[in-house]
Amino acid sequence: MSAASGAVAALLDARRSGQPLAAFPAPVPATLADAYAVQRELCAALGAPVLGWKVGRIPPALVDTLGAERLAGPILGVTELDGEAPGDARVFAGGAGAIEAEVMLRLSAVPGHRLATDAEAMAFVDAIRAGFEVASSPAPDVHDHAPYGIIADIGINNGVLLGPHLNAGGFAGIEVVTEIDGVTVGAGRPCDVLDGPLGSLRFLVGLHLDGVIRLEAGQWISAGAITGVHPIAAGQTATARFGSAVHIACTAIPDPGFAR
Repeated sequence: MSAASGAVAALLDARRSGQPLAAFPAPVPATLADAYAVQRELCAALGAPVLGWKVGRIPPALVDTLGAERLAGPILGVTELDGEAPGDARVFAGGAGAIEAEVMLRLSAVPGHRLATDAEAMAFVDAIRAGFEVASSPAPDVHDHAPYGIIADIGINNGVLLGPHLNAGGFAGIEVVTEIDGVTVGAGRPCDVLDGPLGSLRFLVGLHLDGVIRLEAGQWISAGAITGVHPIAAGQTATARFGSAVHIACTAIPDPGFAR
């Protein structure tokens, strides 16, 4: 077994069992290409269909060096929120856990060319929803190895929670506020995160055309943290307001282990 495969095996065992690791397993990938190669290996070993793609940010200090502002990871779990009742956000006890309020875009078809404008990107979106990305890893120090460790551990995605539909005409400018246990932890608008949610879709299309990931029609795009990446522990409840009409909530629970 190669060293990289040994790291995949450690991450795989931790995700299957729901048990934390003492630290991110060595060797940590040292390039984006290596990190995405580990991601593909781990995703294949988990054996679940890819239901979508999360988009995160490259640390600002590395953007010029790496020539990229965003990173991607596969979504292997999609859960519908039931009205305003809190959904379950699975986080690794003893690992890293966070919640992110995001716009979710559903891909209607896979573009065969790079997309230059928001209008071009919108032609490939057939649903827009408010939601949460659950960002959790069994490695407590995963953020110390950003972006490579994050990419390798399937983007540290641990599922997305889908809330109500958003208006296609104004979703990018909607005001979003996130609270944890009733305390405001962040606010922002989708359009203020780099070049917005549709920029995230354009980024993923580029990765697809470069052979790094594989997009499929019907997949959900978790288009980037709007109000920030907010640490959350089991027992805490997060809420997010998208404007005045849309409200979603979730409560963090210990991850019981990955099941196909």
